[in-house]
Amino acid sequence: MSTPKIQSVLYVDDDPDICAVVHAALGCVAGLNVHTAGSGEQAIDLAYELRPDLILMDVMMPGLDGPSTFKCMREHALLANIPVIFLTAKDRPTEVAHLLQLGAIGVIGKPFDPLKLCDDLFSLWDSADAAREIEDTGAAQSQVRAKVSSLADRFLERTGCDVVRLRAIIVRARHEDRSVLEEAQRIGHSIRGAGAMFGFPEVSAVGGTIERLVEGIMVSTAACGSAGESAVLQQLSDCTAQLAQEIEAAGPPTRSGAVMFEQR
Repeated sequence: MSTPKIQSVLYVDDDPDICAVVHAALGCVAGLNVHTAGSGEQAIDLAYELRPDLILMDVMMPGLDGPSTFKCMREHALLANIPVIFLTAKDRPTEVAHLLQLGAIGVIGKPFDPLKLCDDLFSLWDSADAAREIEDTGAAQSQVRAKVSSLADRFLERTGCDVVRLRAIIVRARHEDRSVLEEAQRIGHSIRGAGAMFGFPEVSAVGGTIERLVEGIMVSTAACGSAGESAVLQQLSDCTAQLAQEIEAAGPPTRSGAVMFEQR
């Protein structure tokens, strides 16, 4: 009796760049029919419509996150048996164990190498006793490299716009408007994840620092406008200036973004 084969995959992630990378990697290299969803809610709707063979899903998403989306799917008979693999930067053993306990067939860590994503995916599929052989050609890998290089260019351009947004957010926060901090946190999180993916470690590191600084302000019990909060906002301003410098130093983006692929 032959084992089931993957033909269609639904990838769920709120970052459009990473969605595009996964679409290129799985579509070009493996020849899979890849659909993407930008939220947990959209993923549930598409899963009903498409009935994919496999769902590949980010853990951290605004609104309905990955684990919550997974639990919702398991509550519906038509979706309950679709295998799920999580992609996450939170890949400590305890965190991976929790995702596996939920019923996922595997976990792939972020940042991941797009050229190895197919191998990782099918390795996990094989371990769940649903094997598939995958052909990996140099021409298909070349297409993935070109796509990722183009997306790396776009990432740096978008992050330059994020610098402008962060500066405006800091101005508003200094006027005791904490409502803008959640956007700053999302910006930092996105820069950290995508920067590492595209081979810009310095940009990624600054994004991570911004994310942590904003999280510190958001959970602080200090009154708005306190000396401690003002000091953190100044650090956030300094990090934003550093981010602008790292973006400038990262060019040309096509050369920097290709580093992780040339090292294979």
